[in-house]
Amino acid sequence: MTRRHLERATERGVVGMRSEPLDLGPEARIGGVRDGRLYWTRGRTVGVWTRSEGGVSLGTLPTPGDGRLDAAFRLRHGRFAKAALRPVVGSWTTTNLWPLRDGTLLATVGRRVFRSGDSGRSWAPVHRLPDSSGPMGTLPTSVCLHGGDVYLAEYTLGDDPARILRSDDDGRTWEIRVETTEVRHFHGVFYDPYRDALWATAGDTDDESAVGRLVDGEFVRVGSGSQRWRAVGLAFTPTAVLWGMDCSYAADVELLRLRRDGPAEPETVGRTDASAYYAATLTVDGDLWVAVATAAEIGDDSTAPAGRRNRSGDAARVLVASSSSSYETWYELAAFRRRRPVGECVPGVPTASAYVFLAADERLGLFVNPFNARSDGGSVMRVPPEAVSRVADEAPAVDASAPDR
Repeated sequence: MTRRHLERATERGVVGMRSEPLDLGPEARIGGVRDGRLYWTRGRTVGVWTRSEGGVSLGTLPTPGDGRLDAAFRLRHGRFAKAALRPVVGSWTTTNLWPLRDGTLLATVGRRVFRSGDSGRSWAPVHRLPDSSGPMGTLPTSVCLHGGDVYLAEYTLGDDPARILRSDDDGRTWEIRVETTEVRHFHGVFYDPYRDALWATAGDTDDESAVGRLVDGEFVRVGSGSQRWRAVGLAFTPTAVLWGMDCSYAADVELLRLRRDGPAEPETVGRTDASAYYAATLTVDGDLWVAVATAAEIGDDSTAPAGRRNRSGDAARVLVASSSSSYETWYELAAFRRRRPVGECVPGVPTASAYVFLAADERLGLFVNPFNARSDGGSVMRVPPEAVSRVADEAPAVDASAPDR
């Protein structure tokens, strides 16, 4: 067992595994799987992939407004502007997509929220996010369904209160369900299928970092007070909730397990070299697998204590563990080196981080979507369920001992 992530993995994408590239074109972003259909975006184009038909474009997210507003929107989110800037700053994404039900889709482009009731062929604006929202508007973890309602967690970066919205008409209209100034923003909202409950994650300082539940219109913290509680995505199992720390300046980035009926503090079950962002679960032959994706981040965290710098590695990774080890043995399924644009050599020029987006389906397997990677950037790969179950034979295990960073 090796303590460090193997460097050879960062040159090979999905390591030693049988994976299928979906050929959705450059800069493709997965949005979610529903009823055997993987929904994706490429810029403002919306599409779907199935095993029988491959990738098919459905429609285009509109450009709202006119005049100066219209021009600014196109410049910020248009594919020609992104293509022109890619060699300088790298690839970045400003679009999210979520399949809801019965042909209803929800999407964000920057600060605009759109809804489609005809499987993505036509779209209408339904909400405008706060002006302090990040470039992607929200995070991919910001939407979930529960009890017939849709929940949307806003992702503000300024002084606006942190809010979670609710819609009882499949995204046509929205009301504030949770509003608080005790956290900077919400990273995501999640449905727990084992307890029929809603969870949320928040950040970013120690006092703001929290994992909790939504109860009667309030965010009730399960735990908070340190970077161990700073999470983006959550993975639910019958016996525990798992996540990875979202902290680029931590000397020790932990993968954590909070037992449902155990101690109030999470247990360390793994470690990695960069912030953990997204998570997915997949059942294969009776074992439940948890996948966690890390990010190769650039720049320093504006909420970090004085003197704490970014210690992130230069590869975005996918780590997996199964219920057979109680999620205590993690394997590196995939790794992708971050693209290094020419802007890195010019002081003051912002450049993009590298991410891996995830989606899972019990029949189709795990979808792995690196973005802004040196190789396989913007591509989507499908790892079949049987390949995931063989990971222990074909991929390196990652030692949970504290790394030297």
